[in-house]
Formats: sequence, C-alpha cells, structure tokens
Amino acid sequence: MKHKTLFVCARRLGRARLRSAAGVAASALLGVLGAQFAAAAVFPDLYTLTVTRDLEAPATQAEAEALAMRQLLTRITGDRGAGDDPQLQGLIENASGFVASFAFLDQQRQRAQVGFYPNVVDRELESLNRSVWGPERPLTLLWIAIDGGQGERTLLSADGSAEAGLSPQMTELIASIRDEIRAAADERGLPIALPLLDLEDMGRITFADVWGGFDDTIQAASVRYGADAILIGRVRVTAFGNSVQWMLLRDDEQRSFAGAGGLAEGLHWAADTFARDYSVVGGVRTVRILVRGVGTLADYGRVMSYLEGLSTVQTVDVESFDGELLSLRAAARGDPGVLERTLALGRVLQLDEAAGPAVESGSNTLVLRVAQ
Repeated sequence: MKHKTLFVCARRLGRARLRSAAGVAASALLGVLGAQFAAAAVFPDLYTLTVTRDLEAPATQAEAEALAMRQLLTRITGDRGAGDDPQLQGLIENASGFVASFAFLDQQRQRAQVGFYPNVVDRELESLNRSVWGPERPLTLLWIAIDGGQGERTLLSADGSAEAGLSPQMTELIASIRDEIRAAADERGLPIALPLLDLEDMGRITFADVWGGFDDTIQAASVRYGADAILIGRVRVTAFGNSVQWMLLRDDEQRSFAGAGGLAEGLHWAADTFARDYSVVGGVRTVRILVRGVGTLADYGRVMSYLEGLSTVQTVDVESFDGELLSLRAAARGDPGVLERTLALGRVLQLDEAAGPAVESGSNTLVLRVAQ
C-alpha cells in the first residue's frame, strides 16, 4: 500500500500570502494509515504540490509555479531554508521550465496544482552538487500525549475515537494539533501515521506509558504498524503556551528534542534527521550488491523488482546467481551507505549479520540478505 499524504504548507511569495490548504482527502491520512501498513512508505506525488492564496486578487500562474518550486526544494533537498538559498534562486525564477502540469482548481484562481518533472529537477540539483531526497522515506508512527490541564488527558488517535467526551477547549486544541502536524508533514514530504487506539492498542499501552517515555512499552505497541521510526510527543498546556517535548526511536537509537516552536518543530526535527541519512549527493556510481538467502525464484523476483523500483537505482544487472547467492551490479546515486539505509526501508533486504558490515570497508559493495 502506498500511503498518501495530502497536506499543504504555508509560504510567502512577494506581497501575496498563501496559506495552508488541503482537500477533502487530507483528513484521510491520519485515519487510514492506522490499519494495515506496507513494509515501506513512499511519499506519493512528491513532485506535485497544491498552493492556495487567501487574498481576493487571483494568483498568476507564474506566482503559483514559483511558490510551488520553493516548497518542492524543501521537500527534495531536505533543507528548510532551500527556498532562500541564493544558489537555488535560478530554479525558483525559472520554475516554469520545470513544470510538467499546471491547473487552477477553482474559478477564482486562488488554488492551483503544480506538477514538476522529477528527473529534470533532480538533474539540476545534482549539477549544483545539492542533496536529493527521493520518495522512499521512513514511515513515522506518532504517539502524542496531550495534557490539557484540569485533568483532561488523551492520546492522539487515527480516527479521533479516543477523544470522545472531552471539553470544547480540549477538542479545539486537538484539532489545531492535527492541522499543525498535517501541514508540517506535507511541507517536508514525511509519511506519517497515528495509532488506532483500539482495544488491541489500549490493552498494551496507556497515556502514562507515552507520557513517561517508556520506550520498551511503546515499541512493543508499535510493532503491529510496521513503521520505520517512532516519534513520541508530549504536549502540556501552560499559561505561557504549549510545552512540547519529543523523542525519536529508530532502530536501536533514541534521540530527544524540546520543541520551542510548537508541534511542527518536532516533525521538522525528524525530517531533518531523515534527510541527512537518506539524501544522496552527486551523480551515479557503480555499486556491487551481494544478496544471500535467495533460495527460490520468488525470492529472486522479489529482490529484482524491489531494486528496479527504487528511485536511487538507475540500472541493475545480474552478474551471477547460484541458487543462494545473487551477485548484482547496480548504477545508483549516492554512496553505498545511503543506498543500504534506503534498501532497509523496504524490509525486502536486510544486513547479513554473519557477513559483518553491510558496506565492506574501502569498497562499493553491499552485503545483504533476503528478509524473512
């Protein structure tokens, strides 16, 4: 399943203010992603953006295209400041040269959808030696505990079922938190999900577990969702505004962050972390991939199909196959370490523990095994 995120972030262009906009389907993400997860998340339509203007005067096509390019550069480079980078101003000023599709979505010409050519944008960024973060991205499960004061506490759920019976003030707070999460996730191109908080979840985890940061309990409750990372947020309402603390769990790593800028900062912090690990810089290079445990033709087909579908892999050729060990030579963007981390997102391939490090020292060889 590809998990679709339909959020739009706010940006400024000249004197015109464009605000966050999401279609009817925007609310679907936080509802449907709690059900069944695929092994890897692909942010869909990464190079297609919707922009909305809230002033009376209609936007011009050039304004919408330039705004969309600014937002796209943040998504693709992983850099929040990409739109203000002098080196990238040429892409913004000449955005129309990268546009594959354009349409105003209303008669008032205040909403527009802009699609860009992925390969053309990527090649331009590569020529500038800038990082490119492809559509294969970690699926991040959010456990967010909210203490609204006066004894009102809740966990944010995928469908809102855990929020029944709360005060109007608490309900409004939760709605604003959802909106902030949606906008930040769309701005960064980050696939996210919230737990169902059904009977199965509530039998494994409580508000106190999330608030206390009991990561063992949280990780155990998260297994069913198959996420690549877990982002834990604690939101406390104070007289001076919302106090937010974050914890990111990924593999065997734990990181903490205090977000002074609200809920969005936690999503930006996670996206910054992922962009550093999964972005590629530079052109195509040859990588040798050794895959153990390819015992059947089905295994062979699954491995080849997965590799050929990756955005970072340009070509992949078979060197040899002896019925257990598959030797491949691939042309891929970025260094082997980034490729190895990206491959792991699909859970089709994993590190071959018996063979030592996935990336052999001083070589461009990956040693992996078919995931069980």
